[in-house]
Amino acid sequence: MKQGIPDTIKLFRFASRSLTFSQRYQVKDLPRISKLLSNQDSTVDVKLSFNLEEGKIPCIKGEIKLDAALTCQRCLDEVSLHLQPKFQLAFLQNEQQGETLSASFETILNTDEEFSTIEFITDEVLIVIPMTPMHKHKCASYQDTQPINQQKRENPFAILQQLKNTTKE
Repeated sequence: MKQGIPDTIKLFRFASRSLTFSQRYQVKDLPRISKLLSNQDSTVDVKLSFNLEEGKIPCIKGEIKLDAALTCQRCLDEVSLHLQPKFQLAFLQNEQQGETLSASFETILNTDEEFSTIEFITDEVLIVIPMTPMHKHKCASYQDTQPINQQKRENPFAILQQLKNTTKE
């Protein structure tokens, strides 16, 4: 059963019913991400599937697709990156629950039954945004085109040389 994602994820309820949601957002709908990206009207496609592992551990399997326009940290021009984070999360109430769980799951200690969908999606996208985005090609790094004026500096020990010469006389 596919439908739009509710504003609040009700973790155990969704997992016990094995629900699948999908929805298309825009970058501007995700406040923390919209501050980083310049393409505010680009789409963010989200698909979330909920299930119970071992009959008691709520899990979310998800995929997010978006094109991100960031500032290249080498040349300061815009760089476009296609981001497609995929994740499998298991929400544990204690660490012992995770001992028998498959290694394909990323485990999260969580006692909250409900949390914000937008914040959850935002966190998953922020994990995959590179800390220093750069073009794949060798873009020219920013360089000041003005030559540095070479100033002739006086030797700070020149005064000592003068003192040495006066003591010899």
